[in-house]
Amino acid sequence: MKNLLIIVFILAAFPLFSEEKNAIGYYNQGKVAENIGDYYTAIEMYKTSLSLNKNYFESISGLAHSYYNLGEYQEALKYVVNAEKLDDLNTDILNLKGRIFLSLEDYVLAEEIFNDVLSIEENNIEAEFGLAELDIASGRIMNASSRYKNALLVSPESRKALLALVLINDANGKTVLAEKYLRQALQYYSDNAYVRYIAAKHFYMTDNLDEALYHLKTALFLQSDFLDASILLSRIYMTEGKYAETVAEIEKILVSKEDEFLLWYLLALAYEKLGEYEKSVMGYARALSVRPDEDLSRIALENQIIKNYPMDSAVRTVYSEYHRDLGRKYEERNMLEKSVYEYRRALVIAPYSVEGRLLYADVFKRMNNIERYLLILSNLVEEGHGTTDILDEIEIRRSMLDRTISEKWNINQFTIDKEINRIALFFNDSGMNHYDGEVILSEYINYLFMAYENVKINHIGISEDFADSFRAAREKKSDYFISFSIAENNRVVSITADIYLSSTGSLLKNIHIIKTGNQMIPEACRAAASEIHGFFPVFGTIINRRFDEVLINLGTKEGLKAEDKLKIIRKGSVVRAKDEFSFKYDAESILGYLEITSADELVSEGLVTVNGFFDMINPGDITLVYLEEDPAEVPQNTQDEQLFISGDLFNSIANIR
Repeated sequence: MKNLLIIVFILAAFPLFSEEKNAIGYYNQGKVAENIGDYYTAIEMYKTSLSLNKNYFESISGLAHSYYNLGEYQEALKYVVNAEKLDDLNTDILNLKGRIFLSLEDYVLAEEIFNDVLSIEENNIEAEFGLAELDIASGRIMNASSRYKNALLVSPESRKALLALVLINDANGKTVLAEKYLRQALQYYSDNAYVRYIAAKHFYMTDNLDEALYHLKTALFLQSDFLDASILLSRIYMTEGKYAETVAEIEKILVSKEDEFLLWYLLALAYEKLGEYEKSVMGYARALSVRPDEDLSRIALENQIIKNYPMDSAVRTVYSEYHRDLGRKYEERNMLEKSVYEYRRALVIAPYSVEGRLLYADVFKRMNNIERYLLILSNLVEEGHGTTDILDEIEIRRSMLDRTISEKWNINQFTIDKEINRIALFFNDSGMNHYDGEVILSEYINYLFMAYENVKINHIGISEDFADSFRAAREKKSDYFISFSIAENNRVVSITADIYLSSTGSLLKNIHIIKTGNQMIPEACRAAASEIHGFFPVFGTIINRRFDEVLINLGTKEGLKAEDKLKIIRKGSVVRAKDEFSFKYDAESILGYLEITSADELVSEGLVTVNGFFDMINPGDITLVYLEEDPAEVPQNTQDEQLFISGDLFNSIANIR
C-alpha cells in the first residue's frame, strides 16, 4: 500500500516537473535568440516560458532586457518591476532599471539606482558604466573617459570600456589615441562584429577607406544582417562614386529592413546620382511613409521635383499639398508669417496651382498687404484664370484703396530694382546622419534667401577650406561669404554659420542655431537665414524727386515706417566697412536727410532736408537707415546644445554589447 501511494504521488507531480522543464527549455531558447540579437524570437520564447511558470525570474529578466534592446523602455520597465518583486537586490535588474531611466532622460533617478548598486557591490563595473553613460548624456565627457580608463585598470580586456574610449576620443578629434584603444579591442575581439564596425567608423572618419571597407566586410561576414554596417558600407560606396553598388547593397538588406527610413533615403540618393529620378522620388517617398517627420528626405524629394520634373507635372501637385495643408493649419492659428512660407514653398514646387496661388494671395489680404494680394489676383486673370469672383474682388478692393505711392509716382513697385547684398554660401558636413545632407540643405538655404529682395546668392559651394572659400567669394565678386557647418542626429540639428567680408576675409559674425522637435531641420534653416539676413545693412537709392519730396526703393519689407529718418549719401562715395555690417563714407559725402512720410511694401516717399548751402540731392544717391545699437545677444539653449554634443556619442556607447 505504501509503495502504491508513492507511485500515485509521483504520477500526480509529473506534470509539474514536466512544465518546469519546458519553462526552462523555452527560456534557454529565448536566451540563445537574445544573445544573437534576435529579440523578437527571444520575447516569444520568454513569454511562452512564463505561460508555464509565471514566476520564472530568468524569463522575466530576459523580457526586460529584450524590450530594452528594442528601445521599448516603458515595456522593459514593467518587467523590471515584476523581476524586483522576486529579487529586489539583483544588481543586474537594478542596472537595467538605471539604464531604462537613463534612456528616458530621468538622470536623477538613474544616478540614484546606479549608486544603490555600488552600495550593494562596491566594484560593480556595470554600475560604473551606467554612471559613465550618465556623464555622457549630461555632457560630462571627460568624467566618462576617466571612468572607462579606471574600468580598464580592473578589467584590461573590457570590450565596453575599450570601445567607449575609441568613440570618445574620435568625437574629440583625438584619433591617434582612439586608434590605440581600437587596436587593443581588435586584439581581444577580432571575431566580434560590433568591434569591427567601430573600427570601420574610425577609419572612415580618418579617410582611410580601404581599411574601413576591410573591417565593414568582416563585420557583415560575422553578422550578415548588421544594419549599421550596411548603412556605413553604402556611404563608402557613395563616397567612391559606386552608385550601382550602393543600390545593390541597400536592396539586399531592404528585404528584411523595410521600416528603416535611412536605407530608403540612401537608395533614393543613389538613384538620383544615377539619373533615375522617378525611382529616386519613390525612394524618398518611402522614407517619408516610414517616418513622416523625416525632414531631410522631404527636402531632398522636393529639390528633386523642382529640378527635374515638368512645371505642369501631376507629381508636383501631389507633393506641394503637404505645404498647402501646413499653411492652412498655421493660418487657423493666426501664424501668418509661417503660412506665407508654406504657401510660397508649395508654389515653388507647383507654380501652376491656382488653388495654391489663391491661398498665397489670401494670406497677404489677411496681413493687410492689399497691393501684393491684388498683384497675385491680377496675374491669375492675365493667365486666363479670372473667375467672376476674382474679377469682382479686384474691382472692389481697388475701389477701396487710397491712392498708393506707386500710383502717385507712376511706377510698379514690384518691378523696380533693389540694392542688393551679394552673398556666397559654403557648406560642410560636421556630423550628419544623412549622407550628402549638407548638399541638400545648401539648395534649401539658397531657396530661403531668395525670399529677401536685398540678397542675391551668387555662388554656392561645398567646402571646409577657408582659403578656397575666400578665393571663390572674391572671384565671384560677392560682398559677404558664409561658411555653414551643419550637424544632426535623430533628436537635434545644429547649424553654425561664420559670416565674412569677401574683400578682406574678416570674420564679422558667428551664429549658432540649435533646434529639436518637429520640423527641426526646416525650422533651423529658416532661423539661420532670418538671423543672417538681419545683419546685412539696409540701403537703397533715390528713384525720383519732386521738389522736396523723394521716392526711394525701400519700404515696409525693409522695416521702414512713417517718421523714420535716413541719411542721403552721394552716389559712389560709399564703401563697406571692414569690420562690421555697415558702410563707410566721408562726412562731406552726406548730402542731406530724409524723413519718411509714407511707406508701401517695397517703396517709400519722404521729405528731404539739405545738408549745407547747396542742394545736390539727385536720383541715384544712396539712402542709409540710421543704425540702432546691436540687440543683446540671445543665450543659446545650453540644454539643447548638450543634447546635440552628447546625443550620438551616448547612443553609440549605449549600443555596445
